[in-house]
Amino acid sequence: MTMNRTTVEEIKARMPIEELIGSYVKLEKAGRSYKARCPFHNEKTASFFISPERGGYYCFGCGAKGDIFSFVEQFEGLDFRGALKVLAERAGVPLVVDQKADSDKDRLFKITEEAAQYFEDQYLKSTVAKDYIKSRGINQETRESFRIGWAPEGWQNLLDFLKKKGWNEAFMEKAGLIKKREDGKIGYYDRFRGRVIFPIMDSSGRVVAFTGRILKDDGKSAKYLNSPETPLFTKSQILFGLDKAKNEIRRVNYSILVEGQMDLVLSHQCGIKNAVAASGTALTDQANDQSGVVSNLGMVRRLSPNMIIALDSDKAGRVAAMRAVAATALSMGMSVKIADIEGGKDPADLILKDPESWKNVLKNAKHVIEFELGNIMKETKDPHVLGRVVKERLFPFLSKIDSEMDKAYFIKVIGEQTKLNEQSVWEDLRKFEKTNKNNQTSLLRSQKASYEGQANTPTSPLRGYEGQGNNQPAQDIRSGQSGSGFNGNEKSNSVVPRIDLVERRMFGLLTLMESVNEGAAVQFREEIKKIADASYEERIRRIEPLLADLSFEAETFYGTEKDRWDVHMKELISNFEEDIINQDLILTMGELRKAESAGDNSKVAELAKKCQVLSIRKAEVGKKRRGV
Repeated sequence: MTMNRTTVEEIKARMPIEELIGSYVKLEKAGRSYKARCPFHNEKTASFFISPERGGYYCFGCGAKGDIFSFVEQFEGLDFRGALKVLAERAGVPLVVDQKADSDKDRLFKITEEAAQYFEDQYLKSTVAKDYIKSRGINQETRESFRIGWAPEGWQNLLDFLKKKGWNEAFMEKAGLIKKREDGKIGYYDRFRGRVIFPIMDSSGRVVAFTGRILKDDGKSAKYLNSPETPLFTKSQILFGLDKAKNEIRRVNYSILVEGQMDLVLSHQCGIKNAVAASGTALTDQANDQSGVVSNLGMVRRLSPNMIIALDSDKAGRVAAMRAVAATALSMGMSVKIADIEGGKDPADLILKDPESWKNVLKNAKHVIEFELGNIMKETKDPHVLGRVVKERLFPFLSKIDSEMDKAYFIKVIGEQTKLNEQSVWEDLRKFEKTNKNNQTSLLRSQKASYEGQANTPTSPLRGYEGQGNNQPAQDIRSGQSGSGFNGNEKSNSVVPRIDLVERRMFGLLTLMESVNEGAAVQFREEIKKIADASYEERIRRIEPLLADLSFEAETFYGTEKDRWDVHMKELISNFEEDIINQDLILTMGELRKAESAGDNSKVAELAKKCQVLSIRKAEVGKKRRGV
């Protein structure tokens, strides 16, 4: 029996869903199921339910649902193969990948991996690189763990190596490994030359980019050089070292954000394994981007709500640390502390001299408000300007705190230390919050109008798509697998680009069927066209670049059940139709509310009837789906 299972089935058999999700969030027993606070949206009451019997989860708050694979995809910001890699390693299942199903993205992972191996091999040949790494206190085990490498001097070393491996220059450039010549001549050259190389990995440990530290300063080149953004590497979605730190962050329930690769590497070497680094990546001021993709800070927040920031020790760096990270983290419901390193040192210097002193610095970290209040009291000698300084430097943080009890505590501390009247601080804070909220509302309205204007242009790939982004909790139906989700009321009112996982599975299986049973596939495609109606061509245009990936997923899930492909396809189409009706219903209800506000009674009657028809159709589709 085991021999006939697909890799997915084998992983599911070895990894119960409650065990997997329980390793990410705290679960409570709820009859035969489990419940938790949803990791995909902020909530105070648990609405996220896990069913061991069905092997699925469902959130009644945001509509997230799926199985262990979709959970890892969404929680760790990975694609399907990334989630498959993570789960296969955890379950101890050998992972065999069909190379024929490789997409461009898979090939990019291959070329970055080959580049990483090349840099590692060059390190072993370089006395200069070895001496530098030794001088920074990095031992061999740590060097190997972080795969630190060396890009030798010369303009085409990596380029020539990859050419011999069969890669073309255009693809190397797409991966961010080479650059076009800038002197007007035709040709390319290596992006990294004469640099110690730090590979940047995604959450599953796959190489996505590189940072290079120059050893011979020529006065013109940057000390650190990072990969450009590529299809694999979006700087606001990656943190250096997160792949190695994520389990420890969950275990100790806090993360440490440092600035440089050396700070991170040496922290891990001395036993502080819950550290992540900002270097080579970008810290965003949002938890999610406009398409719903979770940011790097949002990812860390899912692992733990507690963070210590330990960036530059100089004053400018300290201010940048708080302004760039602390306010955003506080607004995401995180507790943020600042580690104060005195004497102009960074964590790497401190660890090299005395690892215990670094640990003491972390132990003595202070909440960002108490830390900044301490700075204010040291720097502000004139009591007459103290109130203004408190407003300017503390209110941006206080206003981000959701808990009124926490605010009350900090305002009490401010009052005690500054001798300012607590009631006056409260009143000024309320005024600040109101002004800030009004400004933010105006900005959001402006952005929304601009975004929706772009989204609804005739040629826009966003038109006709509602719901959540690719890396947001998706409405995932894996028919015929134990991971089918729950049924429940969907809650979505955002119009953002996405390819729903139902669509992914449906078009993936359709592609698979066309290679085996074209007649049946033609009938199913005609049914999909009829349901999608005017949006069909646009959906196909967006799906086509992913077909190799989707075919691979379908082969993985349905490959051993060819006799049930039609059953799976019918269920997927039913779910797809239900999604389409939901979209139409949401839009119609929005139009109905506008008509009611405008007092247009004839329009209200027309739209109310349309809502009734859509509701009846939705119920009929639901009955048909349950009867499949």
